[in-house]
Amino acid sequence: MKKLILSTFLIFAASLFSSIFAQVEPPAGAGDKSLRDDDIRLRSVEIERIKREADKSNTVSPLNSEIDTKYPEIKEDFEGMQMSQSAIIKAYSTGENVDYKQIKTSAEEIIKNAKRLDSNLFSSNLEKKEISKKENEKAKSIKDMIVDLDNAIGDFTTSAMFQNLRVVDPEVARKAQLDLANIMEIGDKLSETVSKMK
Repeated sequence: MKKLILSTFLIFAASLFSSIFAQVEPPAGAGDKSLRDDDIRLRSVEIERIKREADKSNTVSPLNSEIDTKYPEIKEDFEGMQMSQSAIIKAYSTGENVDYKQIKTSAEEIIKNAKRLDSNLFSSNLEKKEISKKENEKAKSIKDMIVDLDNAIGDFTTSAMFQNLRVVDPEVARKAQLDLANIMEIGDKLSETVSKMK
C-alpha cells in the first residue's frame, strides 16, 4: 500500500513539474537560430566599427603639436608665398622686358616661406620616396614653371587642412606637405633657370 501511494505521489509530482516547465516561455529568439546569428553578426560589425574608430584616433597626425604658438609665422609665410608668386607673375608679364632678377628673388622667397611653413606645420619630414622628383622630365619654359608654381601654391593654399588646424585628417595634412615639397622643387628649378638669363 505504501509503495502504491509513493508511486502515485511520484507520478503526480512528475506531471506537475512537467506542466510548470512547459508553461515557461523561452526567451525571445531562443529557438530561432537565424536571429541569434544576426545578433552575433551585428555585434561583430559594431566591434569592427569601434576598432576602426580607435585606430583612426590613434593615427599619428603629421601636424606639429606647437602649431598654436607658431601661428604668426605660419600666417606670415602663407601670405608671403602668395605675394611673392604675384610678384613673379607681374615681373614676367608686365613691362617690355622680363625682370629675371625679380623672378629669382621672389622664387627664393617662396622657397624660404615654404621651408618655414613645413617646419612650423608638420612634425616630421617627408621620406625621399614620397617626394616625386621627375629626373627625366623635359626642360620646361620659364612660363610653364611659373604656371606650375602658381598651381602648386593654389593647391596648398586651398587645402582643407586650413579650415581647422586643430582637427585635420592625417591624409589631408600629408597631401598639403607634399604640395609644399612640390612648391620648393618648382621654385628651385625656376630660380636656377632664371639665374642663367640676362
